[in-house]
Parts: sequence; C-alpha cells; structure tokens
Amino acid sequence: MKVRKSIFFPIVRILGLFVIGLVVAIVVALSQINLESLRGNLLSILRDATGLPVEIDGAVSWKFSLRPHVELNQVRIANESWAKNKYAFSADKIDVRLNLISLFRDRPTIQNVKVYDAEINIEKNATGQYSVASLAKKTDEPKIENSVPDKYPFKDVGLGGVEIKNLSANILGEKYSLAGFHIRLMLHKAGREYSGWVKADKDVLPFIVQLGEYNAERKVYPVQVALSTGGDALIANVALEGTSKAPIDFIIKGDVPEPSLIGEIFGLDLRDVPSLRLNVAGGFDWKKITLRKSVVRVNNTEFTVSGDWDWSEAGGVLNANIDSPNVDLVDLFPELYARTGGRENRKLNVFKDIPLFGKYLYGRTFNVRVHLGKLEMYRDFDLDDLDLAVSLRDNRARIDIDTGVAQGNIKMGIDADLEQNGRITLQAAAIGKQIYVGEILRAVHKTNFLSDLPMNFEFYVRANGENLSQVMQTITGPVYVYSVAPGYAHSALVSYMYGTDFLTSLRHSVQDLFSSEKKHNQITISCVAVNVNLRDGLIETQNGVAIETNAINVRLAGMLDLGDEEMKLALTTVPVRGLKLSLTGNVVNSIELTGNLSEPVARISGAAVAGKVASATGLGLLLAPFTGGIGLVAGAGIGLVAGDLLENWLADGSPCETAMERGAPLYRDDPAWMRTPMEDLVDSVFGTK
Repeated sequence: MKVRKSIFFPIVRILGLFVIGLVVAIVVALSQINLESLRGNLLSILRDATGLPVEIDGAVSWKFSLRPHVELNQVRIANESWAKNKYAFSADKIDVRLNLISLFRDRPTIQNVKVYDAEINIEKNATGQYSVASLAKKTDEPKIENSVPDKYPFKDVGLGGVEIKNLSANILGEKYSLAGFHIRLMLHKAGREYSGWVKADKDVLPFIVQLGEYNAERKVYPVQVALSTGGDALIANVALEGTSKAPIDFIIKGDVPEPSLIGEIFGLDLRDVPSLRLNVAGGFDWKKITLRKSVVRVNNTEFTVSGDWDWSEAGGVLNANIDSPNVDLVDLFPELYARTGGRENRKLNVFKDIPLFGKYLYGRTFNVRVHLGKLEMYRDFDLDDLDLAVSLRDNRARIDIDTGVAQGNIKMGIDADLEQNGRITLQAAAIGKQIYVGEILRAVHKTNFLSDLPMNFEFYVRANGENLSQVMQTITGPVYVYSVAPGYAHSALVSYMYGTDFLTSLRHSVQDLFSSEKKHNQITISCVAVNVNLRDGLIETQNGVAIETNAINVRLAGMLDLGDEEMKLALTTVPVRGLKLSLTGNVVNSIELTGNLSEPVARISGAAVAGKVASATGLGLLLAPFTGGIGLVAGAGIGLVAGDLLENWLADGSPCETAMERGAPLYRDDPAWMRTPMEDLVDSVFGTK
C-alpha cells in the first residue's frame, strides 16, 4: 500500500505541472494573437463559406475558454449602387465559436456561428440584374463540360453549425421573417446529414436533411428532407441534377396539420387553410416547375393537380389542371363558415373595394382548367359537373363556365381585353335552362314555400373598369328571366299572403270536404317574367317584372342602380278580377325597397294605393301582402306606384306577356348592338354561329 502511494503522488505532481505549463503556453500564445490578422482570417473563411463579399465594419473581440468565442460587430454584404437598400445582408452581431487547437495554426477553424437580428435585402433591376454582384456572376457562369462531379452536391464549408435569431428578409419584393433558425452537421456513415429547426413565432419545426453521394448512372445527387409539423412527417425525396443542382425530380409525401406554421415562414397568411395531406410528384429546373399527377387532400376533400409553370418567358406561362369528384366548401373552409361576427362598424357595400387585378394579370399567360364532380356550397345546395376554363394570352382573356344546378344547366362565357393601366374591357353572356326554383329552396331547407317553377334566363352585357365597382357603373345590356312551366306557392308562403283568420280556416274546411287533395294551402304560379335593360349599371322598369298566379298578380316598378349601389323599388300585389280575398289584420298592398343594396330598407305603403284599388275594383278590399318574411317599417304616402300605372296593371290580364313584349323599351341613344336579337348577342360570345 505504501509503495502505491509513493508512486501515485509523483505522477499527480507531474501531470499537474504539465497542465499548468500547457495553460501558461496557451495564454502566452493567445496573448500574441493579432486581432487584425484574426479579422482577416475570419473574413476569408466566411467569404469562402458563402461565396459573397462579406465585410466586418465593427470591432472584433474575443473571450478565451476551452471553446473560444469571437464577437464580430456590424457584419455587412453590400448591394450594388443602384439598389434601394444599401446592404444585401446586415447583422449587428455575430458570435463565432472557434476550434481551440486551430488557433495555433495559420488559419483558425470555425465550429459554430450564431447570428443576431439579421436583415436580407435582395433586389432585381429592369435588366434582370441582381443587387448582389456575385449572384449575377454565378447565374451567368458557363457550364464546364466533362467536369468531374463532386462527391456531394454542396461544398462542406467547415462550419459545424449555424444559428440565426430573428431574421427578416425582403427578397425581390416578397417579405419573410423568422424567429429563429438552426442547422448543424451530423456525422453519418451513409452520407452527409444535417439536422436543425425552424422557429416561426412560438412554434419550432424540426428537420433533417440527408445528402447522398453522386449517382454516376443517373447523374444525380439523391437528397432526402424530413420536416415535422405534427402528424406524419413531411418527407421529400429529391434528385438533384449533377451539374446545375436543380431538383429535376421530387416526390413529397406527408401531413401538414397546421399550414399556418408554414405560411409564417414564407410570409403567407394561411390561418384559414385547414390541414393538408400531400402526395406530390414533379420536377424543377430553375426555369420551370412541373407537377405530374399529384394529389392534395384538404380535410376530406381530395384534389388531383397537374401542370407546369415556365417563367423563362416574360410574365411566365402557367398551365394547370385541377380535378375533384366532390368539393364541400364547409369542409374546405370551416373557419370562414364558422364566423358569425356582428355588423361591422362601417358603411357596407356590395361591389366596392373588390379588385380585378388587371395590372397584375397584364402581360401574363396562363391556361387553367377546373373540373369538379360536385361543388357543395350551402346546406344541400350544390353545383353538379362544374367545368371552369380560364385562359389569358396576349392580354386577351377567356372564361367559360358550364355547370348543372337545381336539375337545370348554366353556361356562361366572358371575353376580356386587358390594358396596362389595369382597365379591363369585357363582354359576357349566359344561358340558364330548366332551373327549378323550388329545388333551390328545398336545398337550402326553405320548405313549404315553393315547388317546381322551372326557369330559363339569358343575358348579354358589356362593361369596363379597373375594379368591380367601375364595371358595375358601366355594365350595359339586356337581361331575360322567364318561367317555362308552372310552379306552386305552398303553406308558408300562402300564410304570408293571406293570413289564417277564422273565416279562411272555415272556407278551407268546407273546400276539403269535396276534394281528395288539400288545395287551399297552395297557389298556382302560372308564370314569372323579367325583361329589363341595363344602362351603365342602371335598371329602370315599369312593366318589366311580373308574376301571375291564380289568386294575385305581382308587379315591380322602380330603379336599381348597381353603380351607386342604390335601389328604389315598389313590389305590389294586384288582385285578379272577381277573386274573393280574405281580409286579415296584417294585409298590406305594396312594399317599397329603398336605400343601399347591402342594407335595403323595406316600408309599407298603404293609403294612396289602397284607395285607388278600392275604386278600380269595386271590392273595397286591400291587396294581399307579399312580404316574404321581410322585417317592415310602416309608413304612409311613399307612393312609388303612380295611379295611372296601377290602373294599367289592374287592366292587364296577362302581365307576363306584357313584360316580355314591352317590358324593356329601347331608347334613342342606346348603342346599335342593343337592337340585336338576344339570341345573336349570346351566340357572339359562345361562337355557336
């Protein structure tokens, strides 16, 4: 035991003296380090690592430890003189951790870099030159043929890890921001592997990147990227072309349960986008991206997407095909449909503040086709077999829509010319056939109102403007809407029109004794007709809107201004001669709708019209109401319906025929094309003649 102790203590003394000597030697060596030389060495390393002209404008200071740290202040990369922003990159402080042993060599080795509050500003001028000269130089460098590919696609710059805290970037006008980013090299036998994380606001998204060795047979570098956002990790298998390093082939699979996190990274507001499941395949060659038959699942809605986007030409060329057997808007945008906020504290409008993006679309080229087997819009209301085709070339756009709705069909076409200032000049036409109003009401769960009543419609309009409001101020053309078979107003609507007083109930009971079917609770709607002309967004009519039933006829007169978003209309029910109407306490004769389109005011107008009706019919009865459940405000003497007009209505036994024949008279200053038959106008858009 004594022998062991006598050996142990001398060894400890020797080791202690060695460590002390080593520390003294290191301190002496470090004290001789020239910080200016260190600045130059670090600059050289950073320039080699980034390939960019890095400059350190501030002081360089260091703190000795077994992991020496160097603090670099005001690190900059200058932009070209023509750029709006002076620096392409700037950071007030960068901490660099060095390898201790490398300090005794000619060139130190950087192990980790931590960047604080960095800003990136990359710009591009009219000639296509980038604001960072080295970027332009790299793009213009000719490819060296027959060069031996490197083992890995990217050079190992010798940095063990890089971390950035608070990064804001403005790249070619698009703004991005990150709360943090970290990447570090992991030793791996099968290849080079990097792991790290991206911090968006308070959420951290980990990722792993594996770089495989060059595949001489395929002439590509295999790369695999995994990003976790919750659910199944998003995994991308990518083949980088051997020379250009472009991802010429990729497959991306996985879940994105919270797209808003990805949106924060790329400066996009994706708060209302639900969870995604991706199975995307395609390729990218720096000038064109192609998607082969790819599947994107949004909640329970599945889309098949294919196409390409080529930006080698000015403005770029986009071709896309989107198919889905069934799209449920409630499932697709649950957050939007769930919003039930009250009225906003501002003047509401319908068309204002809605852009048409004419300036953005000018000079672009695209061809997009969308086919949806079914588009579920609201409750049970849907569009069937929807085809949408949109094309734009040489600043001429074409939009075609063809869809089934309520057992009928709608076909619409739009031709538009774009100007550089954003103004769009368009002509549009549409045809609707056999659209059942009763089916629409049933689909939105408004039962016992109407059944059947199939309708057709046609319109042709011309307009121009830079936004939707301007288009509505110039929209001009004829509009036809007419029924092609009878319909029936049922109990809920009849109760609005007649009430349910004692005498009426008694009469119904007597009628039902002699009938196997109850018919007191329905009114036959013989026809509906709308024939009006739009003139610079204004509709004015006296006889252009009519409804005939076996009990009453309904007429509408007044004006509707789409440009100023105002209306002044009177909806009046006219009794069929000889009809015995029941009289109830809530009977009214006319409804006046006035004010803003988004918030119209409905008022009851009684006295003036009631007196005229009494004298004209000899019945002494008021007209039956046709309120449709609208909340009304009582008011006497509004009087949109003049006495002479009412007399004409009372004397007219076929108001629908009158509406279609004389409802939209032409004016002397109308454009010549408005005298063209509707069929020819519509055919000019659809090209059927």
